[in-house]
Amino acid sequence: MLSYEKIYFGPACNNRCTVCDVLADDTPRSLNELVRQVDALSDPENVELSGGEPSLHEGLLSLISHIRRRGGKRIKLRTNGRTLADRGVLQTLVREGCRIFEVSLFGASPNTHEAVTRVRASFDETLKGFETLSAHSSMAEADESIYVIARIGVTDENVEDLLPMVSLLMSYGVDVLRFVRMGSRLPVRQGAQAVATAMKVATLNRVWSLSEGFPPCIMKGSECHLTELIQPQTFPGNKPKSCNKCVFSPLCAGPPEGYGQRDFRAVATFPYFRGLEYLMELTASRAK
Repeated sequence: MLSYEKIYFGPACNNRCTVCDVLADDTPRSLNELVRQVDALSDPENVELSGGEPSLHEGLLSLISHIRRRGGKRIKLRTNGRTLADRGVLQTLVREGCRIFEVSLFGASPNTHEAVTRVRASFDETLKGFETLSAHSSMAEADESIYVIARIGVTDENVEDLLPMVSLLMSYGVDVLRFVRMGSRLPVRQGAQAVATAMKVATLNRVWSLSEGFPPCIMKGSECHLTELIQPQTFPGNKPKSCNKCVFSPLCAGPPEGYGQRDFRAVATFPYFRGLEYLMELTASRAK
């Protein structure tokens, strides 16, 4: 799994998601500011463009061109997919050099999805975006091939809707399903169980999946599908003392807020521990 340098476009968005972590008083970034962010990167080979909604920024195509000139090989767009409903927009992005698309979905129906996005018709437009991506994937020549990740935001509003979402997204031929815990109201154990089941269904259908934000100790059997293991980050934090005995402690943020050490049990062993140590060392060396 590749690590991406992140370029943030600011808060502008055509959704008003209840779980959005973008600050309301955050200010938009001008193209010049974004260019300076790119120029400050030590290695712009893999770059992720996020917001808000980056596809609304008038300087998006210019920035993609700049990243390519600076040596960018893999450019990923984090998006709600609504602008991609326009086939011309997608084709322009692809020809400019953006080939990886991570599209957010919050439900398998308008009621569930729009309870999070708070924008009427956003569900249909996002599905139209998936449809456009799928059509492009099926017809594109090798030099314009794309890679599609479905980012499933797991919330208390949609935790019972995960399996229908998996079925829906598989019909669009997405390459990866990424389940991301969002919002503080989601019971973490309930969410973990639902995600583990959904990932098993995806695996049986030969679709790769990942989870993010669920402590490894409650994802037994799915450890090799955790983003935190594939893209290790260090979380020193103020964790319960019992977490110090856990093999996953260096790359786990610990129990979510509101949970204590009695809610989770430290994991003493992990069959791929040596490989995990190697990934941590490699990540640390690249950060220097």
